[in-house]
Amino acid sequence: MAESALAKKLKIKPGQRVAILRAAPGYLARLKPLPSGVEVFESLQGKFDWVQLFVKDQAALSRQLPKAVRALKPESLLWLTFPKGTSKVQTDLTRDKGWEAAEPFDLKWISLVSVDETWSAFALRPYRPGEARQSFR
Repeated sequence: MAESALAKKLKIKPGQRVAILRAAPGYLARLKPLPSGVEVFESLQGKFDWVQLFVKDQAALSRQLPKAVRALKPESLLWLTFPKGTSKVQTDLTRDKGWEAAEPFDLKWISLVSVDETWSAFALRPYRPGEARQSFR
């Protein structure tokens, strides 16, 4: 079975162990079908190849991000999913502001995608050994 357009956009690969944390209602159904062999968890137990964390504001980001980062493998992808400014969800996060809680974690910011009409997501990953560091957002 082919994977959904959303799963493809979010770079979920066959056989990955994925964690989706604090997902919006109905989100998991919209993400399907997933690539073959993908295992989905809604809590953090062990290490993951791919983690998506939904956060509504800076306070939630500060509380949840440390746990999500500890669950990453060296080549993992972390998606920080936040409300769009055009959504009706109250937030203090924007594309450009509110991400200071992520600064200490040595993560490379890769891309920004639209998840749906309410949510956007930044893709991040741990830096590889010897890789040049970006200036923080």
